[in-house]
Amino acid sequence: MKLFLYTSLLLFCVLLFTPERAFSQGKKIIVCIDPGHGGKDPGKQGSASLKDEKELNLEIAKKLGYYLTNNMTGVTVIYTRTTDKSVSLEERAELANRKKADYFISIHCNSNPKSAIRGTRTHIHHHDFKASKAMALRIEKEFQTRAGRTSRGVMSARDRGYNLFVVQYTNMPSVLCEVGFISNKSEEKYLNSARGQDITASAIFRAFRDFYAKKYPEGDRRKVYKVQLMASKSMMTFKNQKLKDLELKIVEHQAKGSYKYKYMVGREYDMIGAKKLLKEAKSAGFKDAFIVSMSNAESRKFREVE
Repeated sequence: MKLFLYTSLLLFCVLLFTPERAFSQGKKIIVCIDPGHGGKDPGKQGSASLKDEKELNLEIAKKLGYYLTNNMTGVTVIYTRTTDKSVSLEERAELANRKKADYFISIHCNSNPKSAIRGTRTHIHHHDFKASKAMALRIEKEFQTRAGRTSRGVMSARDRGYNLFVVQYTNMPSVLCEVGFISNKSEEKYLNSARGQDITASAIFRAFRDFYAKKYPEGDRRKVYKVQLMASKSMMTFKNQKLKDLELKIVEHQAKGSYKYKYMVGREYDMIGAKKLLKEAKSAGFKDAFIVSMSNAESRKFREVE
């Protein structure tokens, strides 16, 4: 145990004194860091006097931002929140997209009824997103080899069986890191310690630095699939409780022709996800709904219907 503590501390010291790695040709990039939950949403609640997930996420996120800013040239860090406030999933993705972030890293903790379960896991939207997957794999490697953590690997939406909004609707390579189980007493104590937070943040930093040095392409996303609910000659409003229950956001796009208002939901990247979405839309009452495909750039022209 003493050897492990010494090795971890040595690795952390090496991090702090590793020479800065400059980007070639002075390229500047924006990294959006997203501390999960916040405000009225505590996430997983801490035990006894220990902190809730929202607090741990924020502390680790700020340390990650510090390492990125002070150890890599040309990096601007933005946060979806820097205080204990409520921020919706839509606001998080919209901020990253509006600020034209180059990369998006969301920080979360995990929980399970079985308290013996432990380890880290990094989520992406699709295994075909090469940049996101490469970044996620590098993060899990650092968690395992540098931080001495148990890695539970990388998961996509298909692996999980459901989407994660912030990695689905952000326009840049995106990952969601679950840095440990606060339902596990040992990991909860580790994540509540300054040392544990330092090593966790430094592992993500190292992973991003090394990932970026490999110069993976940004081109994660190609074709986008949406489900068209209907089209109309004049603008419409929707108050469909079934859509709200399914968490399907309706977007609108003005097109040429008589039926210039087109109403669609979703943002999928393969036909499997699109067919599942179509089934959900039809169950919400849109029996004539159908799948449409478009480029990622085209998909950004839609606006959410109030």
